[in-house]
Amino acid sequence: MPPKSEAVLRYEVIDRCLTNIYKRYPSMEDLQYKCERELKRSYTAHTIQRDISAMKFDEKLGYMAPIKFSKQNNGYYYDDPNYTIRTFGINDKEIEAIELAAGVLQHFKGIKVNDTYNHAVDKLFSALDIKKSSKEESLEHAIQPEESMYMRGMEHFETLINSIKKRIPVSFIHYSYERKFFKTIIAHPYLLKESNKRWYLVGYSEEHQEIRYFGLDRIYDPILIDKAFVLNEKTDLRNLFNNKIGINKIRAAKKNNRSLTEDEIDSEKLEDIRIWVSKEMANYIKSMPLHSSQVIREKEEGDLVIDLKLVPTTELVSLILSYGQNMCVMRPVWLKIQIINELQHLFEQYKQGLF
Repeated sequence: MPPKSEAVLRYEVIDRCLTNIYKRYPSMEDLQYKCERELKRSYTAHTIQRDISAMKFDEKLGYMAPIKFSKQNNGYYYDDPNYTIRTFGINDKEIEAIELAAGVLQHFKGIKVNDTYNHAVDKLFSALDIKKSSKEESLEHAIQPEESMYMRGMEHFETLINSIKKRIPVSFIHYSYERKFFKTIIAHPYLLKESNKRWYLVGYSEEHQEIRYFGLDRIYDPILIDKAFVLNEKTDLRNLFNNKIGINKIRAAKKNNRSLTEDEIDSEKLEDIRIWVSKEMANYIKSMPLHSSQVIREKEEGDLVIDLKLVPTTELVSLILSYGQNMCVMRPVWLKIQIINELQHLFEQYKQGLF
C-alpha cells in the first residue's frame, strides 16, 4: 500500500479532533496545533482552512464532510454527530469494491468461525446499505466461490488465533484417524493453514520436538496454558509451503524398487518431477499452472511435458490422478510406481466388486 499523502494525514487529524467527545468545537488554533504536534511540521491557518474546504467540497476526495462553524462556541463541528471520514469518507467506486469484497466475506460467514466474525460481516453490510442509493443493485451475489462447508474444529478458530497472537501454548486432545486413538498434545502455535478445504494448526509439538501439522477436525478441547512459549527461530514460516501442493507427506511408496525408510518419508527433500500432459489438457495447464515452479516444454504433437520442483505430497498424487488419462508422471520413478500402485489397487477393488 502506498504511503498516505501529507494532506490525507492532516484530514485524519482534523477528523479525530471533530469526533473527540472530550473536547468539542475545536478552534482553528486547536486544529493547527494538533496537526503540528502529530505530524511534526508547521502549518499556517490558511493550510488548515484549505483542508477543511477540501473535506467539505472536493468530490474527488468523496468525503463531503458536514463541517460547520459555531460562532457561539468559536469552533468547528460535524453537523451529523455520527459522521467520520474513517467509515463514510469513501466514494462510489470504493463502495463498489468493498461490496465485492464483502460478498466474499459473506460467503465465509457460513463457516461459523465465531460470532464476533459474523457480527463484523453483518455490520459491514449494514454500513454499505446506508451508503447505497435505492437505484443501485447489491453486488453481494456477484461473486460466487465454491461453497464453504462447516468442518468440525472450526469452532476452535478463535482460541487458536489468540494462542498465535498472544504467544501462549495450547493443550488439546488430538485424534489420529490412522491409529484410531486419542493423545494429549501441547503445541506452540505459529499459524493456521488451509489446504484442500481443510484447516491445519502449524506449530512446535512438545511430543515430537519439532514443527508439526494438526488438522482442526481432529482437535478437541483446546485450552491456553500458563507456560513459556517456544519461539520459532529456524523455520521460514512464510515460505514453508511454497514448495508443496498441499501439506501431507506420502506415507507409502517405493524408491529404487525398495520401501522408503521413515526418515525418507518424513524428509522435506525437493524432487525434480516431470509430467506428460495431453494436448486436450494443454491449454488448461498453460492458463492455470499446477505450481509456481512449473516449466513447460511443448512437443510438436501438441501435448506438453512440464517440469516441477516440489516436495511430493499425497495432494500432488491426488491432483495428478484427477486428470485421468490426460496426465502421467515420467519421473522420478518411485513416484511413478506410487501412482501405478494406487491405480492397480483401485482397479482390483472395482474388479472384485468391493464397492
